Amino acid sequence: MIKYFDKNNEVFNLIKDLTGRLNVEILEINIFRNKNNGKIQIVLYSKNFSLDIDFLTDLHKIILLILEANLKYGFTLELSTPGIDRKIKSDREFKIFEGKKIKLMLDNEFEEGFILESKPKSFIFKTDSKEVNVFYSDVKKARLV
Repeated sequence: MIKYFDKNNEVFNLIKDLTGRLNVEILEINIFRNKNNGKIQIVLYSKNFSLDIDFLTDLHKIILLILEANLKYGFTLELSTPGIDRKIKSDREFKIFEGKKIKLMLDNEFEEGFILESKPKSFIFKTDSKEVNVFYSDVKKARLV
């Protein structure tokens, strides 16, 4: 089942304005903490341009400064991109990946098609033979192709 993206995440709220100005989407934030330190992993994506190593290196420096100024614990920061066969993990990602080809599992078999349009509770999935409205709650698995 597809999760709903948590927009109340502290890290998300600290960096969303920066990434928004750069036309970069935050796909996922994972935070691992113990008593004295932690690790923050952020997966980023842009429809408009490739997130190459130079761009990510510069962005890492800026995000690190923002987070160090605001978070009260030590951490390491990792930035990455989604990869070519990313599992779609939240409802928000269907909007981000509109127009992209995906493999979708509703019952027990994968079917290939495209995300035509994302809506608040569902999306339009188009295959060679059909166009259907799919509720996020009905999705067992989905991934980019």
